[in-house]
Amino acid sequence: MANDINRVTLVGRLTRDPEFKTVNGTSLVNFSLANGRTYVTGGEKKEETHFFDCEAWGKGADIIQQYCKKGKQLVIEGRLKQDTWETMEGKKASRIRIVVENFQMIGGARENGGGEYGSSASSGASSYSSAQDDMGSPGMDDDIPF
Repeated sequence: MANDINRVTLVGRLTRDPEFKTVNGTSLVNFSLANGRTYVTGGEKKEETHFFDCEAWGKGADIIQQYCKKGKQLVIEGRLKQDTWETMEGKKASRIRIVVENFQMIGGARENGGGEYGSSASSGASSYSSAQDDMGSPGMDDDIPF
């Protein structure tokens, strides 16, 4: 299974202000991203929107917390992570989240939540990559043999 790929790239808008906390001394931010799609079927234009729960760790979390608010448009790249637990009724439950590893804030300063971290005034975009940050999601062991 070493050749499996777990990669997600989305463009969307924050549905709420990010929720910030610290876990074992590492910054964590949780947010939801709305991603819209327009398509034509049977000659009729239709729209659909999907909502994705996301988390970012380390310096990326600090940047999102400081510069991104509800309505801010982001390009995110990351991986899917499935959390499982047992409910109070004894049933198994799960959810899938996107662990954000890279992101880019897009849109101009006039946009809602328009922070300009590290961006040029002409492009209105700024980016972050977790490769710039030695802190990833804690507890993740890259030496897992599968």
